[in-house]
Amino acid sequence: MELAEFRKQIESEMAESRKENKRMLAESRKETDKKMDESRKRNDERNKSIDKLKELVGGMSNNQGIVAEEELFNSFSKSMRLGDLEFHSIDRNVKRHASGIQDEFDIVLTNSNLIMLVEVKTKFHPKDVNKVLNKISNFRKLFPLYQHMEIYGAIAGKILPSQTIETAKKHNLFVVAQEGSDLKVLNMPYKKETQMSQHN
Repeated sequence: MELAEFRKQIESEMAESRKENKRMLAESRKETDKKMDESRKRNDERNKSIDKLKELVGGMSNNQGIVAEEELFNSFSKSMRLGDLEFHSIDRNVKRHASGIQDEFDIVLTNSNLIMLVEVKTKFHPKDVNKVLNKISNFRKLFPLYQHMEIYGAIAGKILPSQTIETAKKHNLFVVAQEGSDLKVLNMPYKKETQMSQHN
């Protein structure tokens, strides 16, 4: 075989080899892209499932809170009492925005000389107690017409851990548990008789 012919054969084989390498590389890339697409789809489906689960759990939690608030509101509306305190009006989800402050009050009970702000949660954690103290402060600022009245705070819920109750007691907050459709007052820092004797 002559040198020119040999060279031509080598170049032909190398060209064929390059062509085969390109084909194999293209197939490999195609397979990799396919696997990556499948992986992305699986991740997207997994993320969608997680989002749906979060939404479901969040919705259930919100629904439980709404149910607890509804039941407690109905119980307060029926009795219009908190221990030995009687009230003549009750409001729910009272919102106000003024002077850069915005707040919402779950249940507001009033009589001629005091206001009771009731914060409702299905399960009341100890860290939530401070929020009630902030709400009392905000109420005074948002409703200056009621400055002459005494303003008290109460926590109410279906689940009240002992630490939550102790924290609320330390801050002189009323603690109200729900037993079926009835209310059970676990802490009563305000005494009607004491208040009456102070005014006499």
